[in-house]
Parts: sequence; structure tokens; C-alpha cells
Amino acid sequence: MIASLTGMKPGERYIIESVERAHHFPGFFLDGKYYLEPELQTAVGWLEGQQFLYDQLDPTGEPVFPGRVAGTIEDLTLTLADGARLTLSETPFCAQADLPMPVVDIRPVQGYVQRPSPLLVAAAALLFGGCLLALNRFRGRNRHH
Repeated sequence: MIASLTGMKPGERYIIESVERAHHFPGFFLDGKYYLEPELQTAVGWLEGQQFLYDQLDPTGEPVFPGRVAGTIEDLTLTLADGARLTLSETPFCAQADLPMPVVDIRPVQGYVQRPSPLLVAAAALLFGGCLLALNRFRGRNRHH
């Protein structure tokens, strides 16, 4: 359930507008959760009432925001702990199925013919010749006995 004071509506996507010298939020809100990727696999933030909790860690593994509380959202405005105010704006969602299909230039694929290395061919010929020579000598010994 999304708190009505946030100004957000269920089923709508909202991005946080970036401003200079304020923390950058690259994802979007949808139904009270904050996502980085359009696949909606893992939420990295969420709303608890009007509080925006953001699960971002610094390089040492500590939360970027104390207690993971990034700020408070009221009337589509995120107010960070340092007082910075960032506007949330509704953003249209374009599903992959809605995107136009790219035009593909269909050309026959050049077949790759794999040829054995010359060294391999020479080794095989030498082995085959050695076997014939050994067989010929073996037969010659058996005829004389």
C-alpha cells in the first residue's frame, strides 16, 4: 500500500530527478518499491509510509544512508536527510514487446571451412608411412622362414 501523502499512484512508475550536488538515484519507483532494472527482479529500496529506505552500500559495506533511510517523500518530492529536495516525476514504461523490431539485413553466412594444420597432415602421413613400412618388413620376414 502506498501512502497517499507521497503523491504516487499504484501501477505508475516514478523517477527521481537528478540535481547537482545531490545523491543520484538511477532507478524508479513502482508500487512502493524502488528498482534499478526494468525486469523488476530485485527491489533495492522501498517505502515504509512516507520514508524511502534505500539499500545502497558504500565500498566498505556500510549503508550510504544512516539506517538505510534515504529521506521522506511528500507530494512527489523526496527530501533527503541533508535537506536536498528532489522531484519525482511519472515516467512512461515502454515494454520490450512494444519496441519496434530492428531491421535485420539478411545475408547468407559465409561458411567456415576448417582445414587441418599442415603439421598435423605431415604427422599423419609420416605415421601412416611408418606403419606401411613396418608391415612390409614384418611380411618380408615371415616369407623367408
